[in-house]
Amino acid sequence: MAYQITPILLANALVFVLVVGLGGYGALQYHRRGHKSELLAFVVLMGAIAVWELGSIFAGVTTTAELKMLGVNMGNALGVLPMTYAFLWFALAYTDTEGWVHRWTVGYVGFLTATVCAILLLDPAFMFDGTLVTRGPVTVLGLMFDEWVALDRTFRTPFHLFQLHAYVVLFAGSAVLARYLVRNRSDLSNGQAAALAVAVGTPTLVNSLLFAGLLPPELNLTEMAMGVTGVGFAVAIFRYRLLGLAPVGRQQLVNSMDDPVVMLDDAGRVVDCNPAARSLVDAPVEWRGMAGADFFSPFPEQVERFRDTTDAEAEVSTTTGGEERTFHLNISPIHTDAGGRAGQLIVLRDITAQNERRRQLERQNERLDQFADVVSHDLRNPLTVASGRLELLRDDPREEHIDAIEGTVERMETMVEDLRTIAAAGQTVEETRPISLAESAREAWGYAQTGECTVDVAADDPVTVQADRDRLLHIFENVYRNAADHNDDPVTVRVGLLDGSPATDGGHRTGFFIEDDGDGIPAADRDAVFEQGYTTAGDGTGVGLAIARDMAENHGWDIQVTDGADGGARFEITGVDLTE
Repeated sequence: MAYQITPILLANALVFVLVVGLGGYGALQYHRRGHKSELLAFVVLMGAIAVWELGSIFAGVTTTAELKMLGVNMGNALGVLPMTYAFLWFALAYTDTEGWVHRWTVGYVGFLTATVCAILLLDPAFMFDGTLVTRGPVTVLGLMFDEWVALDRTFRTPFHLFQLHAYVVLFAGSAVLARYLVRNRSDLSNGQAAALAVAVGTPTLVNSLLFAGLLPPELNLTEMAMGVTGVGFAVAIFRYRLLGLAPVGRQQLVNSMDDPVVMLDDAGRVVDCNPAARSLVDAPVEWRGMAGADFFSPFPEQVERFRDTTDAEAEVSTTTGGEERTFHLNISPIHTDAGGRAGQLIVLRDITAQNERRRQLERQNERLDQFADVVSHDLRNPLTVASGRLELLRDDPREEHIDAIEGTVERMETMVEDLRTIAAAGQTVEETRPISLAESAREAWGYAQTGECTVDVAADDPVTVQADRDRLLHIFENVYRNAADHNDDPVTVRVGLLDGSPATDGGHRTGFFIEDDGDGIPAADRDAVFEQGYTTAGDGTGVGLAIARDMAENHGWDIQVTDGADGGARFEITGVDLTE
């Protein structure tokens, strides 16, 4: 049989070798990487393009009309049909939307291919009529080609329907990938987007030029364009999805995680990250490729500390939106298949709530220890006194023994009430509401045992504090009682607003004060007065000011003691939200 060499055969042979190589590599990766459907679709696509190229090569080499028609027909039936559906399959698998790929659709494609093959075997001229024409001679890249014969085809309606069907399937696959590109444009690297865009756009561009008449039918570059598609898909799947650090279609699990996840390459640059990480650091639009230290700007010291660490865990903190958050930092190495280091995977797990729960448990345990101290020590003494007085009362029923027992019981009742208050002080304030500061100060005075002491509330009634009512009353009551118990003579207690309160800028107000005109508290004792069990009064329990401190801290306030205007003790509560 005579044969010939044409200029287009060189391009056909190059594309054939290229797609066979890519298909073989894809098949190898398919077996190595867990039989991923996108890899199988890629292998089928490369195989279909290779069959199409073989049909074109056969049609170009042969010199009779019958053989040329056979090569073109088999290329269309066994190459074009599987290729278009493999293209759509790859698009669906690559974008994790392959719900349409099942045995019925695969059976439909197989039936359609078999039917077209049978029709073309029975009637080779079913799609077009072909006559031989002479082309050449021509010189391409310095190579001289003599005259050769080509098939001049006159297309029939079945061919146009076949071609339209192929374009519809290719357009559907292109639309799937284009939609994926648009939706994930912020997550894709420039290389990823370019590879997919070139792979999808090249066949579309070539066919558009053919339809517009800008390319003659005899210069149909669709086969070459599909070779470009194969290369583009290979780059997208092997460079960026399987072998690179930043896969295009990352698992939904990572994207939907509340924990920030960041990938760094071996040079410390950000390769990929999930939305939680970008939100945490308020990453710029051009975050990809940033240095890790710049990306983690809220954690500069921690990043510098672990910059060269390959595997580490630590706790890091930052302030976001005015709220301090604590994270468990985990840095682990990323290795290539060959075992070399490729980068780092950084996961930040938010443990703010966990730490708060731990601190609350610690406070509760501290309260339990305080209960044990009060029960085992402070309550034991009055019980011993009461027991002794009872023994004396049996032998000597005098009034003084009864009075002593009564006083002891009252002291024990006070201690029990203090225990209940301590328990409440260890619990975080969950809800607050606006409360009149002046009304609360006067109400608490009625509950406190202050003897002949007096109170002067200087705050205006319209001034409100955002607080828990019962705990605010406890603060006033315990400070009032402290003033009455630790001064020999009756004192005057004054309640007022600190300078600048309430503020007019809409922010946190300065706060309020409670002071007396008594003896005051020495500077050396001012920190100790808030400690559990500290007291200078002979009959004190040493829990009153500790309770006041805890109640203030439960609200997020701060309480300090200083000198009053008249020389007594002054308690300043700051960080309070006051309104007028």
